[in-house]
Amino acid sequence: MSKATLSKWGNSSAIRIPTDLIKRLNWSEGTEMEMIITNDNEILLRPILQQEESNQDLKAHLNNLLAQIKPESPRHKEMDWGIEGDEKL
Repeated sequence: MSKATLSKWGNSSAIRIPTDLIKRLNWSEGTEMEMIITNDNEILLRPILQQEESNQDLKAHLNNLLAQIKPESPRHKEMDWGIEGDEKL
């Protein structure tokens, strides 16, 4: 167990996290964190997932939806939306 002291940092307060904990958790400087107050009035601190990691669920869901498309599935006709800007024809 590690201990830390709440200190003044500008207009806020801060706790320094010991290097051994940072290394053990594989965190690094600049990692964006979220803080949650639990029902027991404790602070839960965890890194915010990177965009690539959080998109994995969306990619899996899209793949699942695409897998449900069958050759006999109804198709819509192609629609002509006209020319909007400087598109090359």
